[in-house]
Amino acid sequence: MMRPENEARLTKIKRISVFLRVLSVLYMVSWAWILWLFARGPIFWQGPNWGIGTAWYSYNGVEFKVYSLVTRERILAAIFFAFYWGSAILCGLQLFRLLGFYSRGEIFTRKSAGQLRQWGFACLALGISKLSYALLPLLLANARSTQEGDLSMIVNGFSIVAISWFMEMAAEMREENELTV
Repeated sequence: MMRPENEARLTKIKRISVFLRVLSVLYMVSWAWILWLFARGPIFWQGPNWGIGTAWYSYNGVEFKVYSLVTRERILAAIFFAFYWGSAILCGLQLFRLLGFYSRGEIFTRKSAGQLRQWGFACLALGISKLSYALLPLLLANARSTQEGDLSMIVNGFSIVAISWFMEMAAEMREENELTV
């Protein structure tokens, strides 16, 4: 039996989790929409006469001349972009699943801790994909890097994974205490 103030807190957690689930769906849909627009765009499908002949395309700290990409380079760029966008969508999906546990009131359970770990691994994949952009200027002619690599998402991913292990241990301790009482 839960105290009334804890019951109110749990209700608030459930309500906020449902709202955040909607936001995570919007996040995933926006990434999928951007990927769809990009796949239809000038980088991969249009020829060398697109726009101004000296136009530079810039994304995630890498710039390259759009008109100068040959087929092999377009495929490489597509692989890098798909890995980045796929890992961003995966982050949203794992967060959506985690918030599903929270919206059902399953907060300190082994399942929710495992889902939190999956979200942490998805954040790690996103961070690695962001760092992989440092290789793109080495693989594309007329490409240059405009910023240093960002390790923040990798650090966040490792932190989330560590917190999930703590939550799993706490869930095991809680289950053990419930059995002994």
